[in-house]
Amino acid sequence: MEDPGRELTAQLQAAKTDKRALNALLRDYMPFIQKCAGAVFFKDQSKADNLTDAMLAFARSVQTYNPEHGAFVQYAAAVIRNRLIDNARKEQLMHKRFALFPARATELAPSWETDASLETYDRAEDEQMLRLEIEDADKKFALWGFSWATLQKKCPKQERSRRLAFYIAQTVLSDPEMLADTLKNRQLPFSRLAETFPRKALEKYRQYIAAIIMLSQGDYPYIYSFIPNPLFTGEETT
Repeated sequence: MEDPGRELTAQLQAAKTDKRALNALLRDYMPFIQKCAGAVFFKDQSKADNLTDAMLAFARSVQTYNPEHGAFVQYAAAVIRNRLIDNARKEQLMHKRFALFPARATELAPSWETDASLETYDRAEDEQMLRLEIEDADKKFALWGFSWATLQKKCPKQERSRRLAFYIAQTVLSDPEMLADTLKNRQLPFSRLAETFPRKALEKYRQYIAAIIMLSQGDYPYIYSFIPNPLFTGEETT
């Protein structure tokens, strides 16, 4: 009888370099991944996005797993949990101005769990840099008649709506004349955009679209790291 442990080790090794093997593992372990995602879920998070992050974390655990870490399932569960907690921290940084989770969320985790999840993420420094970027962006938003605080209430909740808002912003950014007029007048070119996009969406997400355009004109790497951007990343979700 074939040793299940040896078979899993072979599957994990193959999945490190073979995408088809990785996809097969994802399918086989989907109930486990869904269970992990459901165990770490916070208010205002999208269940679909949460599951996607859990799948990406599982794929990451396959790449970083070493038998010295112990059983693969326990290792993968820890990597998924820590990634989802980290993502929740980032959401709080964006929406609640740096209200971080208690340190005890990870202080008892083995060092390999923390390393796999946090890697080089220096929270204290990142928090300070993000704070400075938001303060600078807030000054620019004020010229358009809104603030970072009010922007949070205007952010699209659905993935489809966010994608539409980014497409609208990209349309302005890709047209030099339209972009120049937008920045000069500090308002979206509704008439021109309405020829292509629903006016209702333009009005509803005006602040969000304007914020994307303005942020693209400055140096805001930390803010961008917390903004879901389906147009510019090209990231493939397995």
